[in-house]
Amino acid sequence: MIIEQIPVGAFQMNSYIVGCEETKEAIYIDPGAEVDRVIDTARGLGLEFTQIIGTHAHLDHAEGAQEAKEKLGIPYRIHEAEMYNLQHMPDAARMYGFPEPPVPGVDGFLVPGETLTVGHLTFEIRLTDGHAPGNITLYQPSVGEEPGHAIVGDALFAGSIGRTDLYKGDASTLLEAIRTQLLTLPSDTVVHPGHGPETTIGREAETNPYCQPGAEKYL
Repeated sequence: MIIEQIPVGAFQMNSYIVGCEETKEAIYIDPGAEVDRVIDTARGLGLEFTQIIGTHAHLDHAEGAQEAKEKLGIPYRIHEAEMYNLQHMPDAARMYGFPEPPVPGVDGFLVPGETLTVGHLTFEIRLTDGHAPGNITLYQPSVGEEPGHAIVGDALFAGSIGRTDLYKGDASTLLEAIRTQLLTLPSDTVVHPGHGPETTIGREAETNPYCQPGAEKYL
């Protein structure tokens, strides 16, 4: 698997290029700002995007979705519960004093429990809500000696978790999702968050205060 993390825009949100080494097909995850930079990076790696995926649809994760769709001519998919956030991106942009991005059409919904395939790669779709109602995680189990990978959106960060004060955010829901959908993964699973550096499930289970028993006291 080829995975490239590209921090973009004012929020330094991590867009991801995830590609199959054999087929050179790739997915564009979280089309925020600097769309051309992400596209150029993929082409430099010899990859061709076949679909655009949103872990969720907050402004920083989706502001470039329409631009990416137009330039690549490929579908964009999110969880159905993220339609409110997607449709209200212009409101969020005005609040921050940013230009209003166009609201993209959605070409299909991501369903937890189903899988997503790119080339010879298959990802489990897991619901890791609480930061946003439809924040999903894409999880590829380990293959041979290669550890598994979890692209988690803003559910879990190195040493922290996503904020829960936005639309339908809920801290207790987020902690439960982390416990049941992420901490149950093998400890060597590499975690690719929406902001900041990558980490592992084992490292967060040991050191992240929000991943410890009784973490509710930090809420």
